[in-house]
Amino acid sequence: MIENAKRITFKSLALTGALWLFSLLINFDFPIKIIALIALVMSGFWVHSIYKDISESLLSAFLWRFKKLFNWIFIAVIFSFLLAIYSRIEDGLPAIPSKIGAFVILAVLIGFIEEVVFRGFVQGAAQQWHQRGAIVLASVSHAGYKAMLFVFPLQHLNNSAVELFGYTFLAGLILGYSRYVTGSLWPAIIAHCLFDFWLYIEQPFAPWWVW
Repeated sequence: MIENAKRITFKSLALTGALWLFSLLINFDFPIKIIALIALVMSGFWVHSIYKDISESLLSAFLWRFKKLFNWIFIAVIFSFLLAIYSRIEDGLPAIPSKIGAFVILAVLIGFIEEVVFRGFVQGAAQQWHQRGAIVLASVSHAGYKAMLFVFPLQHLNNSAVELFGYTFLAGLILGYSRYVTGSLWPAIIAHCLFDFWLYIEQPFAPWWVW
């Protein structure tokens, strides 16, 4: 049992490494970009491998339950809107958006997918070994992935990559804790999707970092 838990946790680390390599190199030109694309394929491999090991956990009705989560969903909505407003003001944008751009639909979809990957697969795999340690690992995994997207080219980032890592890590701890306490992905998904919706609602097209 312990050896199996270690093996599954190793897969979560391998998935993290593949995602980090992809995000670090994806903004390079060919031929370096080829390495990033190979890393993306490897990420898909590790996701599939984790799914085979704990498919019952990832597809369980309990993980995707929506009922009896009112308090946590309310907290997720308030948390995401406050964080999005703070981020908009820090980026020199008005707190209240004035229009809706086409990119917002993709932004919400990205938030949904990131939660499934990091709070679903990475945390879901690592918690086979240690429940609370999995929260930290998923937060580091997500924060590293997000920060490394902006390392090259570094000058396109308003804040430093270190600051972005810190913000994302702290938010990830809260999102991961919500999964740990409720056993559901919905509070984290709702918080992330609403944050991306409010932050990017005015974008007419995908920013440069959306590969």
